[in-house]
Amino acid sequence: MKTSIKQMITFFFSALILFHGCTVYKSANVTLEEASKTETKVKVETKDNRTMKFNRIGVENGRFYGVNKSKGEMIQTPLDKNNLISVMPKDETLSTILTIGLPVVIIGLAIFIIVDRYCCFEFGSGTGSSF
Repeated sequence: MKTSIKQMITFFFSALILFHGCTVYKSANVTLEEASKTETKVKVETKDNRTMKFNRIGVENGRFYGVNKSKGEMIQTPLDKNNLISVMPKDETLSTILTIGLPVVIIGLAIFIIVDRYCCFEFGSGTGSSF
């Protein structure tokens, strides 16, 4: 009995860690101009098969930069429009649903399984009263 509860707790925390920082990007391709206006995370794919992720896209003097923060400093990576295959902004709605919703479902399932195994309730037994 103790082993099963420990396994459930381990699974629960593993799932929370796995989905904690879940970022989902939209599949629709946008222009650098549109991405710079959204001020959200962006995933960029280049023609030389590199995938880069940025906190946002910035514009200075008509040039586009991928902006990341590293050790407290803002790092700007120049982007060449002609070398890009796709620019995909973060899907805020789906990212939020996965970050919050999945752990809630996992917690609910874990509680259901624990209650079903170790408590006096019998789900689906048909012995309860009917209205």
